[in-house]
Amino acid sequence: MLEYIISSRCMTAILFLLLVSVSLLGQVPGVYKKTDTAQVSAWLREGEAYLDRPESKEEDMKMAFQVADRMEQRSKQLNYQRGLGLSYLLRAKAYRESGQAAKGRPVSREALSILNTYGTLPEKAQAVIELGGSYSNDGPDYAPKVALYQEGIRRYLEMHDTLSAAKLMEFVGDLQQYGEDYNNALTTLQEALTLYQKTNFKRLQGIYSLIGQAYHGAGNFVESLRYNLKAVEVSEALGEDGQLLSTIYNRVGLMYYSITYTDQALEYFNKGLEHAKKYNDTATVRTMLINIADALRNKKEYHRSLDTLASTEKLGPIPGESEIVLVEMTYLKNFVALNELNKAQIHFQNLLTFLEKGSDQERNKQLSRLAVIFYLQHIGRFAETIPFLEDYQQTLKTFPLSLIRKADAEYMAFRTDSALGKMTAAVNHFQNYKYLSDSLTNMNQAKQLGLLRLQFETEKKDQDIELLTQKSKVQEISLQKGKVFRNVIIGGICMLSLILVLVYNRYRLKTRTAQKLAQQQQEINAQNNILQKLVEDKEWLLKEIHHRVKNNLQIIISLLNSQSQYLENEDAIAAIRNSQNRMYAMSLIHQRLYSTDNLGAIDMNWYINELVGFMQDSFDTSRNLIFDIDSDALMLDVAQAIPLGLILNEAVSNSIKYAFPEDRKGTVTIIFNKDSYGYCALSIADNGVGFGRAKPEESTSLGMSLMKGLAEQLNGTFHLKSNEDGVLIQVRFLIGSFINAN
Repeated sequence: MLEYIISSRCMTAILFLLLVSVSLLGQVPGVYKKTDTAQVSAWLREGEAYLDRPESKEEDMKMAFQVADRMEQRSKQLNYQRGLGLSYLLRAKAYRESGQAAKGRPVSREALSILNTYGTLPEKAQAVIELGGSYSNDGPDYAPKVALYQEGIRRYLEMHDTLSAAKLMEFVGDLQQYGEDYNNALTTLQEALTLYQKTNFKRLQGIYSLIGQAYHGAGNFVESLRYNLKAVEVSEALGEDGQLLSTIYNRVGLMYYSITYTDQALEYFNKGLEHAKKYNDTATVRTMLINIADALRNKKEYHRSLDTLASTEKLGPIPGESEIVLVEMTYLKNFVALNELNKAQIHFQNLLTFLEKGSDQERNKQLSRLAVIFYLQHIGRFAETIPFLEDYQQTLKTFPLSLIRKADAEYMAFRTDSALGKMTAAVNHFQNYKYLSDSLTNMNQAKQLGLLRLQFETEKKDQDIELLTQKSKVQEISLQKGKVFRNVIIGGICMLSLILVLVYNRYRLKTRTAQKLAQQQQEINAQNNILQKLVEDKEWLLKEIHHRVKNNLQIIISLLNSQSQYLENEDAIAAIRNSQNRMYAMSLIHQRLYSTDNLGAIDMNWYINELVGFMQDSFDTSRNLIFDIDSDALMLDVAQAIPLGLILNEAVSNSIKYAFPEDRKGTVTIIFNKDSYGYCALSIADNGVGFGRAKPEESTSLGMSLMKGLAEQLNGTFHLKSNEDGVLIQVRFLIGSFINAN
């Protein structure tokens, strides 16, 4: 995803406003009073007027350079050092506006040297800022650029120009987060916000959006979403309709995307897209389309994602390196998901070429490496991923990525080591992956809680507003009634005085009673809060237990899968696969329990379909077998769901493996329902070859013994019937009639 819209155009616009404001402040009388020095100042205004024009046309830049030459020549004739410094400053601005900022750096440095001695305070600040603008935002230019802008902030504060200092500080904070220095960026942006508030500056949507983006980079998604929503609120309240609103919508969408609220993310991406189209902002339209394509891919709408990517190509060549890498990655993952490997190969080669050419942006190289590794592992070329994994890990020491990217990399390293027989390293990488995965899970829980808290505060605010409105209406009605009954009240004062004396004792009694009731209510509320906290803690513990059980089963399944790749004994491999299927049957239940609010019961209709679907994929039965499932939406306790799932796993596995030899076609029918007496019945039938002459009831196989034992554990009955029409297995039990094995 494109994490923010930041371009040289946006930075230049902010910097330009700062320089214009300083330029205006700098028009103060100098020590020269001659007409010739006044002409130099007039030329300066003329040159800046050319630079102020909306579009940086070539003829305007040429005119600005010519004006700077006239200023320089005249200042040298007069030995007018301040004018000479201003001529260099104008020439440096012209270089920057014409896209040759680095070429203008020596001129900017000379302007600063002269104006530090002969210029006014605003001109000194302007010279420092212009020198900073001659550096780029990447690589070795980043540090001196930030340092020069911070010096500019100091000079603004010395002049007590708080608003200009705030604008430049906002720009520095944006640079720091662009360099992924999020902690310093947050400090700088919060200081800028404080300065804005001191000046009663109202248009705070830009600074709010930048703070939200910095929190996003620092991993604090709750605060990021909060500030981005503040930016939306301020923009809409002020009637903001400029290009900044597209950026704000994009950042809100990215926040929802990061907490897996994909539908809400798409809503804001589409808002940003429509707004960018309104202003013919091609760069932002392209950014929005790329984000929309990635969100659609995440929703497994691969064809829509590809169509969206295709629409970006109609906008012309993609100018930015980051955008090119993200488009190539999205194409690659879409085609791999659709199993169109010939098309995926093209984008794989493009990413390889990008890595071979090299880049100054380490983030783009890291993302490209992960995409290359993903593709090579998908086509089974594990050994070729080793150099990319090593380069990724080496770069990670100096250029860390997000937690989710690290988790993906650890899982890829586990797959490579496992495939190449490096079991110790594979286990270490898998443990790291699980640790990062658990951290992500906990992080997502924190995000969800933060989002709920944010929604609660918003709703409370709306309720408070509604309550105040109602109170206002009541007060208006009271005032009207007061006018009508004023005379009546005056006449009744005497009577009320007598009544009050009689009521006073009664009032005291009621007051004491009310105080006692209030105290009792407080005690009841305190007890209720304690009980509610205990219930929440127990629910959280139950979810954590199911989560850990599911993770442990998944680890065992993965390790068995890795071990099976090095076994040649078919019986051992079959035994491992049977064990994996049984563990998956149990893992499904624990996965469902910790991801839903119902911690004690399983929807058997969902569970049966999920388990059978998994077995279809595991045994590749799509060509020969048809599974006919008829299941009621019944909720079973986990103690009954697990044995029933294991019976279903054994019965379906036997049908797939033995009922249809020599690739025969057939049907496996699964029925699960409940009768009016409260009994549940699970039937698994196939139209295969059956047991032949063998008596199924005398079978001593592990699977048959397991099914019979599990049926007894359910305190139910187990029936097996075999003839020339196939095999029928039926288990019948009473809901809640579970027998503890101990």
